[in-house]
Amino acid sequence: MRINRFLALNLNVSRRDSDILVENKSIKINGVIANHGDLVDDDDIVMHKNQVIQAIKEHEYFLFYKPYGYVSSHKRQGESKIIYDLIHNKSLKFGGRLDKDSEGLMLLSTDGVWLNKYSHPKSNISKKYIVVTSKEINFETFRKSIKDNDEQLKIHKLTEIKKLTYEIILKTGKNREIRRIFDINNIPIKNLKRIQVDKFEIGKMKIGQLKKIKLT
Repeated sequence: MRINRFLALNLNVSRRDSDILVENKSIKINGVIANHGDLVDDDDIVMHKNQVIQAIKEHEYFLFYKPYGYVSSHKRQGESKIIYDLIHNKSLKFGGRLDKDSEGLMLLSTDGVWLNKYSHPKSNISKKYIVVTSKEINFETFRKSIKDNDEQLKIHKLTEIKKLTYEIILKTGKNREIRRIFDINNIPIKNLKRIQVDKFEIGKMKIGQLKKIKLT
């Protein structure tokens, strides 16, 4: 990355202030006074007033289309396939796991704080799902809010798209929340797919695809 971006990231200053540091000749790269436009590689030693600047790794952010049949885990559980069989990057963490029998959008990143923002039940982030059932829902009797094992479960919005296919919006995303609510209502689920988390959508992603994104 360019020297002004490196300084802005690691000294927590603006790009303009970074340029001023370079203009004042107070920055060195590998012992040589830096100039505007110089590039910094991972192995370079950058110093400010003869003090080494400890580089902060820039976080990476990804969308992942989890396939059916894969466990959301770093560790293998028996003979089950895990999502890291497809991702091949153990440094990436995930937020908002999907169970083995579900598919769809997951967020992955090296930034645990960012992931927690979108996955913690108290964050009140909207998550959208498509659910296919083997039995029609009776909207007059279906209970969208249920207490199960001293835990309050709630579907924020339930809409019929077509026969046996429904769109669901959650605001909490507790463990197996949709499946638990549907089980108590005696509505078998054939397929459960998460298609959106807040502003992030699965769109035309392919099953198993890992897509890098830039935050704006």
